[in-house]
Amino acid sequence: MKKVTKIVLSGGPGGGKTKSLKRLLPELQKFGYKVFPVLESATQIIESGFNRHESAYKFQKAIAENQLKIETEIEENLKPDEKALIICDRGLMDCRVYLNDSDYEKIKAELNMNEVELRDRYDAVFHLDSTSNSSNAEYINEHTRIENESEARKINERSLKAWCGNPHYRFIPVCENYEEKFRLLLKEIKSFLGIPRHLEIERKFLIKYPDIDFLMTLPCSKTSIEQAYLIGEQGVFRLRKRGCNGEYIFIKTVKTRISDTVRIEKEDRLSESEYNELMSSNKVTGKIKKHRYCLMYKGTYYEIDIFPFWKNQALLEVEMSEENEEINIPEFFDLIREVSFDERYRNSSLCNNVPEEEV
Repeated sequence: MKKVTKIVLSGGPGGGKTKSLKRLLPELQKFGYKVFPVLESATQIIESGFNRHESAYKFQKAIAENQLKIETEIEENLKPDEKALIICDRGLMDCRVYLNDSDYEKIKAELNMNEVELRDRYDAVFHLDSTSNSSNAEYINEHTRIENESEARKINERSLKAWCGNPHYRFIPVCENYEEKFRLLLKEIKSFLGIPRHLEIERKFLIKYPDIDFLMTLPCSKTSIEQAYLIGEQGVFRLRKRGCNGEYIFIKTVKTRISDTVRIEKEDRLSESEYNELMSSNKVTGKIKKHRYCLMYKGTYYEIDIFPFWKNQALLEVEMSEENEEINIPEFFDLIREVSFDERYRNSSLCNNVPEEEV
C-alpha cells in the first residue's frame, strides 16, 4: 500500500515559504523520506505568461488546477513501498484567501471538491508568518509579488483563517533572523513526522461555555466530530469521522500512553467504506459526538470541544511540541481548572460516564 504524507507551507507574502521548501528537501531526506516538492503554482502560472489582473477567479482556477495536477501525478507515480513526503508551497485551500464567497463556491464546483477535501487532503499545515506582520522585520517582496505591506498583512490574516480546521496546524512566527525561523519550522515538521517518534503532547482544561459568536470573528473554524473506541489486536483504538455539512474525512488512531500528557500516536486515513465496516463490527466499546472549534490565536492552535451533554462548560485542548512548554490561556476564556490529569475528562471516559457540570 502506498504511504504518502502531504504537508503545506502556507502564510502571507514574505514569510520565507519558497526558501524554506528548498532547504527542507536535504534535511528530511536524511531521515529516509523520498521528498517531492510542489513549487508555488502562482509563480509558475505567472511566469507562463498568464495575465493575473484579468480575473481573480480565472487566475485562482488556473493555480488550483495546476496544483491538483502536480499533486495527483506525484501520488500516482509513487512506488508501493516508498516512504514519500510531498511538500507544497501553498495548497489548494489558499485559493480561498484571494476570492469572494461566490467565486470560492465556483472554484469548489469546478474542482468537484468540498471545503473539507480542499483543506484536509493535507496531513499538516505550517503557517509561516509574513514579515509584514512584524515591526521588527523588513517586509520581503519578491519580483512576482505585487502586494504592499498593508495588503500582505491582510493576506496573512486571511490565510490564518482559511486553514483553521486542519487537524495539524502550526504557526511559525517571524524571528530575529531567518535561520531561527527555519530552525523552528524544521523542529515542528520533525515533531509532526515523528522524528524520532510520533508523540502527542497535550494539555486539557475545563472552561466555562465560550462565546461562540465572538470566536467566529477570529481565525476559527467549526468542525463536527463523531468518534468511537474499538478493541482490536493492538488494544483499544479510535475511529473518527471529522468534517462539516456532510463533508468528512475518516481517521483511525492508535495511541500508546507514556504519561498523563504524552502519548505515542499513529494515524491512518480510512475510506468511508473502511470506516463504516469497522463501525458496524462488534468491537465498538463507546461512541461520542461533539463540535470542535479550531482557533489560531497569537501563534497557538487551540481546540475547543462543545458536547451535547453540557450547557455551561466545555473542554479546551492545546497540543505542544515539548512537555514543559508554557501554556497561555486566551483572556476571553473563563478557566475553571486543568483536567489533563483527570481520567474522567478523556473522551473515552465521557463515552460512558459524564461528570456533572461544575458551573
